[in-house]
Amino acid sequence: MSQRSPRENSCHILLDREGAGRVLVFQRTREGVQAAGDVAIASGTAVPGKLGGRDWQLLFRPRVDVAWMSADDVCLRLVDLPGGDPAELGSMVEMQLEKISPLPPSQVVAGYEVMGEASEGGVAVLVVIAPRNAIEARLDALRGRGFIADRLDVALARELISQAKEDGLWVVTDPGATPGLVTAAWRTGGRWRQIDVLRLPAGAGAGEVLTAALTRVAWAAELDGWLAGTIPSVRLVSDAATAENLSPALTNWSGQPVEHRALRDVTVTAADTARGALSGRGLTLVPPESAVRNRQAFVDRLWIRGLGTIGVTYLVGVLFYLAWLNFQKGTLEDEKVNLKGLAQHYTNALRLKDQVMILEEQVNLRFAALDCWQAAVEKLPTSMTLSSLNFIRGRTLRLDGTVDPTAREEVTRYNSDLAAVEVRDQKLFGAVKPAQVTVRGTVATWSFEAELNRLDAKGDK
Repeated sequence: MSQRSPRENSCHILLDREGAGRVLVFQRTREGVQAAGDVAIASGTAVPGKLGGRDWQLLFRPRVDVAWMSADDVCLRLVDLPGGDPAELGSMVEMQLEKISPLPPSQVVAGYEVMGEASEGGVAVLVVIAPRNAIEARLDALRGRGFIADRLDVALARELISQAKEDGLWVVTDPGATPGLVTAAWRTGGRWRQIDVLRLPAGAGAGEVLTAALTRVAWAAELDGWLAGTIPSVRLVSDAATAENLSPALTNWSGQPVEHRALRDVTVTAADTARGALSGRGLTLVPPESAVRNRQAFVDRLWIRGLGTIGVTYLVGVLFYLAWLNFQKGTLEDEKVNLKGLAQHYTNALRLKDQVMILEEQVNLRFAALDCWQAAVEKLPTSMTLSSLNFIRGRTLRLDGTVDPTAREEVTRYNSDLAAVEVRDQKLFGAVKPAQVTVRGTVATWSFEAELNRLDAKGDK
């Protein structure tokens, strides 16, 4: 029965009518609580997830879900309580349950709403009492349909509170269409005196049963002193058929015309329920422990879904990583195969390069030998004799021969001429060592070496 501070900005109200059902959506706006939707559903079927489902969006857009309790399962009591802090009314109502409840307090759930002023500055409070097992059965049935009710209201009590604003006897039928169920509320002197719920038989005898019950209340009221023999004006709030059935009996009983007021449209009554729910006030028959359990189940479900989402995301990430790793492994194996092929090609290329260098070296040596032979022969004076021409390691040319001892200067000139020989615009010899002449009797032998000036296969001099 505790009142809470409002946080929600929307309210969904589930209406179960015979053969059909509806979910009415209300939004809190600057102009007040406004209707924002009306979705028809088959009676007793599951509520669509977008209307009854609860997910993480409720953390940012909280709402309150309300259903109506059948008036068959409740009883109404009127109690006068001392005025004071409204927050203490719940505790005071609980203290009164021992006296006003038809069942032990531990077996009932009670909700309340202030009706108006009472004697001695107190307040008149309408207490709605329902068996706990009926409440739990209703909540379980709603939960099975996918609708978690935060509040349970009673359409009969809501209609009475909204319609009865003046003194008189108010006979209000059930807007929930429970046949034969009416409430008789007495208000005199600007204060509420008594409220009773009556069940009337079908047919013509309903008026006699109603007036008999009202007569007993009137006698008791005369003894209590709040009804001084004169029946107050009677107002009947019902549909046209019920008014036609009850109005003659009420007129004969009260001795005055009965004022008939039509039941309001169910959407208007639902709007009153939504205003009370969104303001954090108004009666509710949902036990506090059930509300706490629903809240905890909602939080646990969010945790489970969040952890499940994280787990699935992690699993997908691991699978993606393994797939990527397998792909990279395959790519690596392909690269290794390619590398082996490239290594073989590289080895073959080096072998071919070496072979080419050898061939070039052989060609260069062949042409160098020919050039040296040509230069040595052309520059050889007639007074000198060439005995041998040798290549040493392919770079050094050694010349040996004889000369007349009196023509030793010819050897020196021959040495200088070979050093100056050019082939293809470059000197044939890079360095020519001085000649060595040895005289043995009438014959002199000479010899010298010359370093070839050429590029090898690697391009080095």
